Amino acid sequence: MKKLLSFATLIFISVLGKAQTYNVTFQLDMSMQSGFITPEVNGTFNGWCGNCFQMTDDNGDDIWEATTQLAAGAYEYKFAADNWAMQENLVPGSTCTVTNSGYTNRSLVVSGDVTLPVVCWGSCIDCAQTPNFYNVTFQLDMNGQTGFTTPEVNGTFNAWCGNCTQMTDANGDNIWEVTVYLQEGNYEYKFSYDNWAGQETLVPGSSCTITNGGFTNRTLNANATTTLPVVCWGSCTPCGQSSGPYNITFQLDMSQASFPFTTPEVNGTFNNWCGNCAPMSDADGDQIWTLTIPLPVGNHTYKFSYDNWAGQEELTVGSSCTFTENGFTNRLLDVTQNDSLAAVCWASCDACVTGIEDIQNTHFDLFPNPTKGIVNINISEMMKDSKIQIVDVLGQVVFRTRISIAGNHQLDLNHLSSGQYIIIMSNENYSATKLLVLE
Repeated sequence: MKKLLSFATLIFISVLGKAQTYNVTFQLDMSMQSGFITPEVNGTFNGWCGNCFQMTDDNGDDIWEATTQLAAGAYEYKFAADNWAMQENLVPGSTCTVTNSGYTNRSLVVSGDVTLPVVCWGSCIDCAQTPNFYNVTFQLDMNGQTGFTTPEVNGTFNAWCGNCTQMTDANGDNIWEVTVYLQEGNYEYKFSYDNWAGQETLVPGSSCTITNGGFTNRTLNANATTTLPVVCWGSCTPCGQSSGPYNITFQLDMSQASFPFTTPEVNGTFNNWCGNCAPMSDADGDQIWTLTIPLPVGNHTYKFSYDNWAGQEELTVGSSCTFTENGFTNRLLDVTQNDSLAAVCWASCDACVTGIEDIQNTHFDLFPNPTKGIVNINISEMMKDSKIQIVDVLGQVVFRTRISIAGNHQLDLNHLSSGQYIIIMSNENYSATKLLVLE
């Protein structure tokens, strides 16, 4: 004989079979928009249905609202208006968004009743905090390129989505263009064609590029409405204009190195800091090590190391030849033509100082010497308008100044450690050195 379920048991089963739902209220500030009638919310929870979930503005303050019941879980959505007549353009990577299959939408996780914060159309924040947006026009010269149908721009602003930002050539001159509405900020991008069927190969260290994680892309700072210059495929310059490479000869004086080494090397943005892939040589044994590297036009950073990064230079922040970024201080080089760089001492911007013995001359006097930190320097007429450098025993410049008139001047060297230093004074016609001792 079958047993009948009790009425209470049936009710319990019915409750279990119905998913828990929560009230979710959306709020949208349309005060900066025009040309619409009714905003709507479209998302994965309503099949992106168009105007089936319209918003209202009962008090006329341009803050539109809509409430629905949603089960716990994760959703994607965006605001549109008038049955998809207009819709938001959201920035990939923004704090409130998720990008899937080339589409960037708002992200929502429901775990209880919630009234979402008021946001501005197309933004993750309210209108009072909304950053600036600008139209940026990209221009690409494809003359000389074959085997493509449609160039495109791919970057951090569109999640490298393929052919979602295609370029056009309205007048058939092979100068392709596209305008992208970008939030103010820094971006990486490159040109490709036919949904990544082909892409540019850019030279690391070029003036328009940045290399991160082994990938070299173009860099862009969007801070105004702008039309970028026409560039050639794979280049930072217009077609027909030389972007190099130019032969750059590096010279490093290791005569005063106080550590064992086998082979110095050059490491920089132009070779991805690869270690011993750019070893230097000293053919005549004079301890001036050299290496010539072909480099593209633009700014590069580099430093000297030895034996595959067994050791490297420690460069002084703020020195005349250095650039500091993200906590790293390296040498800075601007390539514009073939060049042979002056020989420099290890970890210095200047040539090595030979010896530290006092050189007697009458061009300038130091007193007191030794000194505890304050030193007077009296210079003759022939040494006026001179550059003064103070060099430690390792050949590093630790102090710089310029004196334009003859007579007595005072230098405060209290920031230097005790020890022996060389003071080098030079102008267009003369140079002189003296030994200085700090107690």
